[in-house]
Amino acid sequence: MAKQNTFKGYVRKAPQNVESYSADTVEKLRAELELLTSYSNDTIYRLRYDTMRYDYISPSVVRLLGFTPDELKGMNIRSLILETRIVSNALKSVESFSPLEEDRKRGNVSKWQADYLMRTKDGRKIWVSDISYPWFDDSGTIIGSVGSLRDITERVTAEASAKEEITRVVSTDQLTGLATRRVFFTKLEDELKRIKRSREDLSLLLIDMDHFKTINNNYGQEMGDKVLQAVAKIIKSCLRETDLGARIGGEEFGAVLPETPANGAYWVGERIRS
Repeated sequence: MAKQNTFKGYVRKAPQNVESYSADTVEKLRAELELLTSYSNDTIYRLRYDTMRYDYISPSVVRLLGFTPDELKGMNIRSLILETRIVSNALKSVESFSPLEEDRKRGNVSKWQADYLMRTKDGRKIWVSDISYPWFDDSGTIIGSVGSLRDITERVTAEASAKEEITRVVSTDQLTGLATRRVFFTKLEDELKRIKRSREDLSLLLIDMDHFKTINNNYGQEMGDKVLQAVAKIIKSCLRETDLGARIGGEEFGAVLPETPANGAYWVGERIRS
């Protein structure tokens, strides 16, 4: 009867016919495996937990990290990792994944999935996805993991760009290009907290357009929108990069002026008005 190894619901039968393979057959299978993995976009590996070094890593790792398999076998892979994001932790960056690693080594993690910011041999920084599963010895004891590494730099960059664009759209008034009411009051709250500690000056401008309804009634909403855009452009031109201009209502605008005394804010308001 074939020997069985059991681990947390996984049952594996020990192979019965390995000894029937000839040395030539084994060598051909090894060469075929090397050929297939060298052309794959994924780098296949087997990692031992006692040394945290690779027992096997496919030749495609040269394209991924620039190191040869032999070079990586003599290295601790953790030395190349600059940042770690665990998928099960909502991809939040973690300062130390030692506790998670210990769970992994004890076999409490059936699937390990993480994204790493890694340093390549030529000094570049790339994002790499790591997906692996437990590796057992013949007695069923976990001794490492078997998994794959893939370059996901383009995907991470695209996701970051999409996130920035969503943030920009949500935080920007689409008509005027100024900040939204929500961003304005968030900025004001942050500045009020800051000056409680620093005791620095902070000024606030509230700007309301006179007779705007008359413009809309006499010339139409399209012309009213053009007037709002023109006023927003004037406000932007009178503010510093550290200031925040916002549209907080229909024809109401505001500006938060950090490190600005009342007298300075008065002249900013006068420039806008004139």
